[in-house]
Amino acid sequence: CEKIAIGQKYVRQTNVYDGVVYDFVTHQECKDVAHELKMYDGCDDSGLDGESFRVDIECYVYANHYDDEKNDICSDWQQLSHYEIAKKILEELKTEK
Repeated sequence: CEKIAIGQKYVRQTNVYDGVVYDFVTHQECKDVAHELKMYDGCDDSGLDGESFRVDIECYVYANHYDDEKNDICSDWQQLSHYEIAKKILEELKTEK
């Protein structure tokens, strides 16, 4: 749901669903975080949509970076775009392995 800048790595798929041909384009990091968090596992034939992706990463941040004292998510996770959140989650998951 965010613009892919010139020079950024991205993934492009051409798909057919219900007789309609369409292209799916996403940042490489968004594809990777969706895979790491197993977002594709619960999808139906229409696949993972942008709204579900955003909800899933927001749930991850809430579950893993909620500050009980402030009654909000940690300040370093606030004001980030969904793309920046996806990159930050990927970095975090890499350090856990």
